[in-house]
Amino acid sequence: MIFMGLTKIHIRLTEYLMVLNRILRDTAGTFFSRQWKQTVKENIVPVEDSMLPEIFRIQAEGFKNTNREKIVRYSNSFRKTFYVIKEQDQVAGYCVYYLKLSLSSGGFEKQSVISEIAIDKNFRGRGFADKLLKESIEEMKINRVSSILLYVNIKNQPAINLYEKFYFRKTKEVKNVCGPGETCFEMGLRLV
Repeated sequence: MIFMGLTKIHIRLTEYLMVLNRILRDTAGTFFSRQWKQTVKENIVPVEDSMLPEIFRIQAEGFKNTNREKIVRYSNSFRKTFYVIKEQDQVAGYCVYYLKLSLSSGGFEKQSVISEIAIDKNFRGRGFADKLLKESIEEMKINRVSSILLYVNIKNQPAINLYEKFYFRKTKEVKNVCGPGETCFEMGLRLV
């Protein structure tokens, strides 16, 4: 009986720590994005609220575990690092990333975490994901981001191929980051 009570306390504490971690991450990311220098990108624009329904649809096409609340939170908190790629005035896809501090041997560094890149199924295979990723990496370099981190489902070979094309390297396998019971690769790219 005592063990069951301790287990519940542990689970609750873990949940609270996860929420606190997200709040701290979002606060730090918002602080860093205030000074964010955006670059001009052909057919790539910052997210607008009117685009969210299309983004929700594309997210549902591309991910088994969707999270509309996360997209809304990112569109509010990370508007400067949430991009939509358009083709003939249609939303063809999107990319969202956030900024956080990471500790290295030289002290603290700005790190970017790509949360999602997704392309409408009608626009896949036409280079839109390549363009979003390339432009995002260039903008991160201009803003002195030291490294990029992302998580990709180990079954998503097209996405893995895209990231490897841009020299991302697999660093480890992790469970439950891409969804409950799912296994993902953590991949990273060092910029400086």
